[in-house]
Amino acid sequence: MSFFTVYFQWILLSTLWFAEMEMHMTQRRSENFVAGLVFNLQCNRNGQNVSVSWSRVPSQSLGNITGITIKDNILWFLPAELVHSGEYSCFSRNGNETEEIIFEVSVQNETCPPMNRIDNVKSTEELICFLPRVFELDPGAQVTWRKNCHPLKGENRSVFPVNRSDEMVGLFTCFVNFTFEGLNYSAAQTTNLYSLPSGFVVTKPKIIFPKQETHTVTLGESFNLSCKALVGKNDMDETLIYWMSDSDSLNLSYKSITMKESEQLYKLCDLSISEVTAEYLNIDLKCVVQHPAGSDFGIVRLIPASQKEHHYWICLGLVALVMLLVALAFFFRVDLVLVYRDVCSSSAVCSDGKSYDAYVSYLHGDQLISSSAMTFALHFLPEMLEDLYGYKLFISGRDELPGEAVHEVITDRMSRSRRLIIVLTSQSQTDATKKSLISDDAVQLETSSSAQMCAAYEQRVGLYDALVKQGLKVLLVQVEDGVEEDLLPESLRFIRRTKGILRWRQNASDRANRRFWKYVRYHMPPAQRR
Repeated sequence: MSFFTVYFQWILLSTLWFAEMEMHMTQRRSENFVAGLVFNLQCNRNGQNVSVSWSRVPSQSLGNITGITIKDNILWFLPAELVHSGEYSCFSRNGNETEEIIFEVSVQNETCPPMNRIDNVKSTEELICFLPRVFELDPGAQVTWRKNCHPLKGENRSVFPVNRSDEMVGLFTCFVNFTFEGLNYSAAQTTNLYSLPSGFVVTKPKIIFPKQETHTVTLGESFNLSCKALVGKNDMDETLIYWMSDSDSLNLSYKSITMKESEQLYKLCDLSISEVTAEYLNIDLKCVVQHPAGSDFGIVRLIPASQKEHHYWICLGLVALVMLLVALAFFFRVDLVLVYRDVCSSSAVCSDGKSYDAYVSYLHGDQLISSSAMTFALHFLPEMLEDLYGYKLFISGRDELPGEAVHEVITDRMSRSRRLIIVLTSQSQTDATKKSLISDDAVQLETSSSAQMCAAYEQRVGLYDALVKQGLKVLLVQVEDGVEEDLLPESLRFIRRTKGILRWRQNASDRANRRFWKYVRYHMPPAQRR
């Protein structure tokens, strides 16, 4: 078995293992009960595929504990007793998601239960005995009311009227006597009715976004929606934010947080859709923020992305990719050309019948005047291009045969060359050169030596082929500083402006030299490996 096979199997098993991992959350809650009264605990996990199991911590079955029963996934204390104090675990599962809520139950001998609801006396018209599960067990249950645990006169009803005066402030407890499975029980619930100081203002929350939005989605892909709401003033932690839909079959998964910006409180609620199906399309997804002072909501509607729009984005992406590739190709064009020549050397080599890859022209003869040009042309240039990269050069002053006519040799060799390399130095511009190194209008050359005459004739023939016949490409190389463009002939100035000039320095860094020779090879034709 190869290494790649084992590696692939390990990746596959790891992926399956992560896919089967369970998402588990644990919460803790505290509950205070009164002995002799009925209470219940519930997980608040609803749904067709949700399974719930109860136990007493640590892992104790509830079957042998008297006074405790489970009905519709709700744990009932019928009634609560002192021995019921302890921790109870509600473990629920929905697919790969599991949640455990541990209730810390404390049972005490009291007359009335502790407060578990609050209401403002100025905004409350009536108190409701909030024991819906008890009334489901016995709709005909009897209700009595107490204020600060003192009995109140009133009729048998689950709603107690409030006159909105400060005299109503206090703890109101409703006692419910009901029958369950032939036995009589009592339950109770206490509400704290409070009064706020004058000038205390409670404002309702407000949705910041979304207000009314439409988003295009693609079936089968994931999608996320965010909702932001401004929390009302003095909300007293009673603001709720959540997502809901018009479809009862959708199980929306969202998370909410509270954040502070510029001394203002906001609530954020993110809706996560793991896979967009047809059920999510063309329905109202509402982000609702609620508070006793008021509520607000925003609506989002998802519509399928049209095929035309889908193709538009694909084409736009392809155009952007092509533009990026063109930009990269332009930026790295020199490296790409050289790599192509190295990889496809046989197909890149020219078969034009030429004998030389380049004709090298420089001012030679006087060692004191042109030592830098001669050093470059006779040593550095052939060492790199001929010895290292396999080019064939004709270097003036090195490759002529004795007795050959100078003008005929220049004309013949240059016609058999693919490039003309002209080496320029500051000493190339003598007084005679400043008058006319290469005159484009006059045939007679005024030079101070035969070396200057040969160099001028070489450049004149080469530039004539390059500019008039367009059969020879010219490469300008400057080997030292001080070459003034204004003093160059017009033909050289034209080539310098259109083709550029390469600068070589003997004492330059290795990086600069590598860059110089890379550009020289780029302007040279493909070399024939020998």
